[in-house]
Amino acid sequence: MLSRMIRSPFTALAILALTIGLLWMHFIAPPSLEPYRPWVKLGALLLITLFIILVLIHNRRHPHNKLSLLSWTPYEFKEEDEGMKWITLQACRKVYMFYYFAIPAGALLIAVFHSYSFMPLLMLFVLGGCQYWIYWREIRKYLQQEKG
Repeated sequence: MLSRMIRSPFTALAILALTIGLLWMHFIAPPSLEPYRPWVKLGALLLITLFIILVLIHNRRHPHNKLSLLSWTPYEFKEEDEGMKWITLQACRKVYMFYYFAIPAGALLIAVFHSYSFMPLLMLFVLGGCQYWIYWREIRKYLQQEKG
């Protein structure tokens, strides 16, 4: 359960949202939100600390299947066998095809709505969220076929 939660695309999406929220709060947020900046930073620090604690608990429970906090490899790429490598390949192919069309569309939206200062960050969040959703959908589809 803990491993699935840590490796979940929703966890990665939450980290993406947190990062983009911090960037928005630091660079774009209106001055009226200035008093809330320390609270947002404290919340981010607490969430990062919680994530690190969960990884440490996981590593203590599963010493043969540890997760590295310093690895730059996304957790979803921890293929355990040839089947998982093939499933990851198929999921990455679909994500690549999504970006082939989504990046030009996102650039167009940013150009059209250039008066909204938050639009580039919103596009990054939408593209990242869609990436995780496509990847999760593909992995789930193959894992359900395996069970059924």
